[in-house]
Amino acid sequence: MTRHRLISDQRGGISLIIAGSLFMLAGAATMAVDLGSVYLARRQLQGMADAAALAAVDGGRPAVIALLARNGATNVSLSSLQSGDYSKDPAVAVNDRFSPGGTGLATQVELRRRTPLFFAKLLVGRDGIDLTARAIAARSNATAFSLSTGLAAVSGGLPNMLLSSLAGTQLDLTVMDTQGLASLDMDLLNVADALRVRLGHDGESYGDLFNREIPLSTLLGAMADAAGSSPTASILLGLSTRLTGRSIRLSDIVDLGPAANAGSSTGQPNIVVDAFTMLRMLLSPPAGTSVPIDFNLTVPGLTTTRLKLILGNGQAHSPMMTVTSSQDVILRTGQARIYLESNVATLLPGIASIHVPLYVELAAAEARLSAMQCDSASPDAGVTLAVTPSIGSVALADVDTGALTNFATVPNPRPALLAQTLLGTRVTGYSNVSLGGAQSQNIHFTPDEIRSDQVKRASTNDLTQAVAASALTNARIQVSLLGVNVSASPLLAPVASLLGTTAPLLDDIINGVTASLGVSLGNADVQVHDLRCGMATLVA
Repeated sequence: MTRHRLISDQRGGISLIIAGSLFMLAGAATMAVDLGSVYLARRQLQGMADAAALAAVDGGRPAVIALLARNGATNVSLSSLQSGDYSKDPAVAVNDRFSPGGTGLATQVELRRRTPLFFAKLLVGRDGIDLTARAIAARSNATAFSLSTGLAAVSGGLPNMLLSSLAGTQLDLTVMDTQGLASLDMDLLNVADALRVRLGHDGESYGDLFNREIPLSTLLGAMADAAGSSPTASILLGLSTRLTGRSIRLSDIVDLGPAANAGSSTGQPNIVVDAFTMLRMLLSPPAGTSVPIDFNLTVPGLTTTRLKLILGNGQAHSPMMTVTSSQDVILRTGQARIYLESNVATLLPGIASIHVPLYVELAAAEARLSAMQCDSASPDAGVTLAVTPSIGSVALADVDTGALTNFATVPNPRPALLAQTLLGTRVTGYSNVSLGGAQSQNIHFTPDEIRSDQVKRASTNDLTQAVAASALTNARIQVSLLGVNVSASPLLAPVASLLGTTAPLLDDIINGVTASLGVSLGNADVQVHDLRCGMATLVA
């Protein structure tokens, strides 16, 4: 074959291209094996470094050596261990936050590992690569506390109506069911452990788990798992089949703070809440939204009763529980509005019934950590919270019901038309009792009070009577005939007396609703669940 023919001959070209492609694919595959091996080794090494830093805070270098030996990490060595301080200041660059020396409350650990190369050594000319991983742990004091999560009472059908309205479906919870949920205490980290099993995320940190979008049905199933043999477990399983199609992030409810990096509940603060309260928190409206709920109630002594309840969650995101050592975390309750319209029969001439509209405005309560004292010998030992009660107002008034869902505006409360006769007589009434209490109050919990799960209340002390009684007994009642006020009308005394006897019935309704919500006008309930001193946590 001549040179010209050899050059121009194109036969076998495809074979050469395929052979070259196969060589490249084989090279890429072998590189992928090494890259995957190195990536896995780096992740494992970082996990060991995290565990080593936590061990070093408690036991120094010997604890790290023992940890590595216990885990069979023969190819991992401790390259450095330093004690010092760690600054959480966000203005400081992450790499500059650790400084050696100082108080020694923080420990930085660096581990080294030689990882072999299998195929890539033909390209790089060496049989392995040195990997390093660094972690910093620090000792800190932390407390777990919550705001207005306690349930004052569970009775009647209001809790079921409330939860069903929040869920968007009928839950059919009996009084026995809601009482069972309210009496079942649940440790949130134990629930998280059960949740990891259901999701197949064993070993994942609590913080990563809480940041996941989790189906509500799966979360309720995990609550049932954590409830064990309790009869309430079957109630939770039944709810899990009804509450489908929704998901939630637990981090929207609970700020784990320093416990977020933990993978085990061992050594972490106890965060205990009853199952009813947890369900209510899971169903709470998202931040910046409002949920209107409309009830028609049957109340002995009242001919008709209609309750409009509007739940809001403010404009700013706020957890309902926290684990923290910082005074920057503020817990806030949601806002709520209640408009209760009732009619009560009378024996007054020309007036078959009196219409009684009550408007209740509940502002958000707040709580934050004020002080922690771990020295048991100190008279200030324990935790102090700065608490601002849920201030608001209660009014005997007609309102613009269409404006109730907009928490940015006041729904124009004005004198209520209580009754009207065919002859032109009109009976009106108005009162508006506002609460002060805008300043925070320091509520202190001793170590014994924390251990006994005591709940404490901050109150404005502005209400000398119950909510409805305050509004109705202080109402300004007017009788007019054809537009002219009648100051000495014989209707004034019996109408005022009727309002007084009606007030306890309305207070029962309002108290039942606010108890189910976990909030109360002019009050804020707080609880410190745990105080952990010298808790070792990962900080970097």
